[in-house]
Amino acid sequence: MNSEAPEEGRAPCAAPAGIGRNATIERLWEAVTSATGPAVQLVRGEVGAGRTTVFAALAERLRSTSAVYQVACQPGDHLTPGLLAHRLLLALHQPAPSPASPAESAADARPPQDPPQPRPDPRGDAETLLGLIGRSLRGQGPAVILIDDAQHADPESVSLLRSVISGLASPRLLMSVAPVRCGWPAEQQAERAALTPLYDSRAVRITDLPPLTAPDIARILAVRLHAVPDEDLVAEVHRLSGGNAAAVTAAAGGLAESGMVRVLIGHAQLVAHARILVLPDDDRFVRTLRGLGDVVWRVAKALSLLEHMGATTARLITTATGLSDRTVGEALHRLVRYGFVIGPDGGRAARAGGWAFRIPLVARAMQARLGPYERRVTSAIAVRALWARPSTAAGGAPEGNGRGGPAAHDAYLADRILDAGTLLTRGRAARELFRVAERLRTTHGRRAWDWLRTAVELADDPAPGVSAVLAHASDAVHRGDSHVVEETATTLVRAHPLDALTRHTLAAVEITKLAATGDLAGLDARHRAHTAVVDRDSAVLAVLSASLLGLWSEVRDLVARTGLDQHPHPPQRAFGAALAATAMAVAGEPAAVYQSLRNPPAPDAGPPWATGVFGALLHQCEALLAMGDVKTLTAFLDERRLTVDRLPPQDVFLYQFLRGDWREAMANARRLLVNALPTERVPVSALVPARASTMLLAQGWPSRARAVLDIARSVSTPMAHLLDADEAAAHLFLGRADDARETLRRGLAQASESGYVLGTGPLWSALAVAEAAEGRPDAAVSCLGRLRRAVAADGEGGRLLYLRTRMEAVRLSPALRKASDDTASDGPEAVAVARAWGQPYETARTLLAAAAAPRAKPRGAHLLREAYDRFGRLDALLWRHRTRMAMKDAGITVPDRRRAAREMDLLLARLVAEGLTNRQLAAALSLSETSVSSRLNRLFRRVGLRSRVELTAAVTMGDPLFDLG
Repeated sequence: MNSEAPEEGRAPCAAPAGIGRNATIERLWEAVTSATGPAVQLVRGEVGAGRTTVFAALAERLRSTSAVYQVACQPGDHLTPGLLAHRLLLALHQPAPSPASPAESAADARPPQDPPQPRPDPRGDAETLLGLIGRSLRGQGPAVILIDDAQHADPESVSLLRSVISGLASPRLLMSVAPVRCGWPAEQQAERAALTPLYDSRAVRITDLPPLTAPDIARILAVRLHAVPDEDLVAEVHRLSGGNAAAVTAAAGGLAESGMVRVLIGHAQLVAHARILVLPDDDRFVRTLRGLGDVVWRVAKALSLLEHMGATTARLITTATGLSDRTVGEALHRLVRYGFVIGPDGGRAARAGGWAFRIPLVARAMQARLGPYERRVTSAIAVRALWARPSTAAGGAPEGNGRGGPAAHDAYLADRILDAGTLLTRGRAARELFRVAERLRTTHGRRAWDWLRTAVELADDPAPGVSAVLAHASDAVHRGDSHVVEETATTLVRAHPLDALTRHTLAAVEITKLAATGDLAGLDARHRAHTAVVDRDSAVLAVLSASLLGLWSEVRDLVARTGLDQHPHPPQRAFGAALAATAMAVAGEPAAVYQSLRNPPAPDAGPPWATGVFGALLHQCEALLAMGDVKTLTAFLDERRLTVDRLPPQDVFLYQFLRGDWREAMANARRLLVNALPTERVPVSALVPARASTMLLAQGWPSRARAVLDIARSVSTPMAHLLDADEAAAHLFLGRADDARETLRRGLAQASESGYVLGTGPLWSALAVAEAAEGRPDAAVSCLGRLRRAVAADGEGGRLLYLRTRMEAVRLSPALRKASDDTASDGPEAVAVARAWGQPYETARTLLAAAAAPRAKPRGAHLLREAYDRFGRLDALLWRHRTRMAMKDAGITVPDRRRAAREMDLLLARLVAEGLTNRQLAAALSLSETSVSSRLNRLFRRVGLRSRVELTAAVTMGDPLFDLG
């Protein structure tokens, strides 16, 4: 947890300017107000670190107890002796706000007793200035002098002020300074000469402003975006800014205003493959660099491309710009002087032995302002220099490489080859790009694709790169990167003759791209064209398009009619068999899926990737995920020596959900919902928002749960009935039983019309429980019968759902309880099946249902405690609350009462932030309105908030007040 988390009674979510600096401000305030505190303090921080902000906040706080005088220095002030002292005298003779005594009031203000003193004469020697300042400070009690940017002050004034302060008891002097770095030019060292005695004095306290940390940046982004920032977003801003406060502000503002960040279900996400953030011309960093002159500007632009070149950076800048060594050296030292660049002896770049921008965001701004010719020439110079260096190991970074390991070196080399274009030898450039793209394919995504595409264009014989192109396209499909999928076709046409295999691959790419972009009309047109004339050789495309449209009955018919599952070529045969098995599972016959798992296909001889053996394997995995059989899926992947991360992100999300890794699953779901449309790879694509809604409701976010479902319904979603059980659950939570039953019946009707059985079990289950709760036992019995038939072939998962549903229905309906004499063993059997099924959420729900069964008292305490523990691991606060209520009703002590109270506070806070009234809270949580009101009042007092609006803002922005830790 952030060390600066608000304490009790303190307002949460501080303004962005103070985040990360509150501890420093507190230390300075304590030192200034303490009788034993130092008379002189230096606050040291790099340009943009927030020194001025710290002084402004400190001054605001001190004005209630002391007279505060603020003076700022400017570059060049050190050349005018006594200038700072004159400015201070003028400030001392301005009307300064003084602390009011308790007896004073606005209605009884008295005029000052002494007449205004004359303004000081700016002319005068040091002794005269010393006397004037001393008399001004001596006659007014506690006073604090804040001098900003004191690194520019003249030595005479600094010496004078130190003498004055040391001779008086009450005044305090604070000066903010930029740090002195080794290697700065003599001119700059002279400007800093005034501060040397202070650095060497033990009587002067020095406080350094450290870079902002990732938690600091997370809080700044939360306040700026009014949402909890994703970890990837925080990491990107931290990397771009280097922790510099001004750069963080610029990056946060630029991302928020450019559309590169989207806010979804309370979280701010960095959009995948968004355009590069570039500082505008009116940014403070860009304006300052422009003001340093054309020569410095040219050197800065060249450095932005060459800062990775280590000790040769300065020499290569000379070659790229045509400037002399001395001119380049002077420009670099000037960039160091103004805090933009770190030299060979200046900290983070010292290991590289070269020059580097201190803030990556500024380097990016300079790169964006390079002209096309400048970029090509400078990049070509960098590449030739890298090629000329000896490599320390095969595939490793060359000797003398500037920064990063081999991967960073390869990526930098590939980027420069792209920029250099035809200025390099085509053959060698193509070979390097092929090598780097293949090596960094999984880690550099879109950049690797750009390298590969350029390599195909540069190569004399691009045909050998076809397999690499297809491998990248496959990865892009898994990532949902439709841009890469779309460009694959163009690259393949350039790389390979249009033989039958290439034409087939292009068609498969186009179909996949239409699904990935949500163009169902275009996908339907392609499907009709492919099914107009279909035989065994052309059936693959027809089957692929039908599956992406969710037309599973048509998939089964096409495979049977064309004999695709008996095709003589293993890739096509495996693909046809896998999709036919999935179609049968959708129709309620999952046995074919398990049969296909026992017959592994022959190794895939090559393309097409989408409709070959690997495509078949993906469909097999997704069929298992759709059926919820994570146990079989895990064993299946182990047999083929595959890891889950090789699957598409939708599949990874479902796997995480089923395994109970809800924190990772929720982060994955947010990325999917921000960056992808829910129309690709049915039924998995419909299950992503459904399972995300399950988690959100369980964790106390009913409005967010509905929002996820609304996003999925905003487009034409195949197999939309998979969303209806979760929508009904949201209705029931808010007490809308009629809406819930209508939603469930609608989903069942749509599934029946399309011939779907997969996914109808949860609908029949929820409807049976709803009918029992409403006192309609006959309707509940009918739904139970339909549920039993729907899940008859689903093995352990279907049996578990039926048993749990019957337990819940019998508990809610006295009539059913009297009529059912064969349910005594439901609880133990359901628990045993749940443990074997191996899904934490399903197991916890089953334990809770079994403990609540009428005949479960002997084992009820044990079951409730285990359910409570399992829900806690999932952060399922709503289910934890329900389990606590059951434990209290059964007279069972709730473990860790303090944590339980905090969880209850957090659940209430989330529900208030979701817009629920006290009456709705009471109904949803099975509490009285009086109890809800009392709990909320205690919550407001504990966290120091005064209204629901403040509470909502704190929860929405992820304030540490509402972190369980």
